Amino acid sequence: MLTFRHRLTWADVDYARVAYYLRYFVWVDDAFHGYLFEHGFHIKEFMEQGYGLPYLSSSCRYFLALTLEDEVEIQLTLTNLDEKGFTLRYRIVKADNAAVAAEGEIVRRCIQREPPRSVAMPQALRESLRAIAES
Repeated sequence: MLTFRHRLTWADVDYARVAYYLRYFVWVDDAFHGYLFEHGFHIKEFMEQGYGLPYLSSSCRYFLALTLEDEVEIQLTLTNLDEKGFTLRYRIVKADNAAVAAEGEIVRRCIQREPPRSVAMPQALRESLRAIAES
């Protein structure tokens, strides 16, 4: 499991200062992208080579409201890895008391953009993902 920290800012909340529901996916994506970047896999280069990594499905169950300046821990676990895609499970917990705020999963597939079709992931991406599975 990988863990990342995030403190909620104005960009994360609505007028009532409660986290906007779609921001949870942004935090998970930021954590995932940051992990890949730190381990030498650059999404920008991947996309420049004509690949994409779209969501096939995503889910999130919300258990408690998060508010402005709450600090959360984003926990990522890779639960399925095959030649063309993977499933990433996540849990978002409050850093101060470990209460689970939300959990869900994201299924992604590797595609080539032109013509659009599912393809095998490049070796470098598979290796980075394996490292998540082993952590």
